[in-house]
Amino acid sequence: MSYQRVSRLPNYIKAFGWLDGIRLVLAIERPLPQTSQTSRPFRVPGHPSPLWLRDCVSDHAIFWQCIVRQQYRLDQFPHTAQLQARYQALLERGRTPLIIDGGGNIGLSAITLADAFPRARVMVIEPDAENFKMLLKNVEPYGERIQPLLGAVWHRDQQLTIVNPEAGASGFRVEAVGPVGTVQAHTIESLMRMAGEDEVLIVKLDIEGAQKALFAENTGWIATAGAVMLELDDWLFPWGGSSTPFFRAMSQHEFEYLLNGENVVCFNAKLAP
Repeated sequence: MSYQRVSRLPNYIKAFGWLDGIRLVLAIERPLPQTSQTSRPFRVPGHPSPLWLRDCVSDHAIFWQCIVRQQYRLDQFPHTAQLQARYQALLERGRTPLIIDGGGNIGLSAITLADAFPRARVMVIEPDAENFKMLLKNVEPYGERIQPLLGAVWHRDQQLTIVNPEAGASGFRVEAVGPVGTVQAHTIESLMRMAGEDEVLIVKLDIEGAQKALFAENTGWIATAGAVMLELDDWLFPWGGSSTPFFRAMSQHEFEYLLNGENVVCFNAKLAP
């Protein structure tokens, strides 16, 4: 058994139990190419429908992050009790709580959020067409609970372009490089209007540096958000100020900040009892 399998086996056993943990670590943690058009289903405890992964490094890494390490599960934090109370209050008012997943990749983060908040609507946005095909396959069993959009989140509604098509499937970046692009971008507020909601329960972001633009303007949605989750990308863009607009915009409001793996989880102080 390889070192990676041995080192990750305890996480698999913790997540799935002994038998399924060993079965999945052998199936998932194996040598793979950077790209592949071959996909296959995996039966995973806790998921009534199979999860589809391509035979490539990025999809199996996303499985490790989202399903094994569960980096988008919030129930480990004491603040989540108040987030759940906000969720229940919205339901009692006849509203459908809204979750926005920016940078949805193959849909595993959207599935995690939909499972945690089963009566919420999850809008999941992914800019890459090949990733989006896998996303559609993974979220299909959730029906209208998960709404997939081919596109990106940005500070303006405009056309963008994927500027690094040679990157792995989990590393695509979008930028405004001309008047016409191939990816339709949406602001968070335009997605909220699309959903018919004036507040958002959770905004999750994994957008490869696009937070620099997203938080530069049109950030009124922050005040309505129960929680914001994102991965900071200063390591990817050294001295580029990738996170500066995020901290500047968030500092205009009162949030509490916690760390969960690669993510910063920000809870709105308005949730406090």
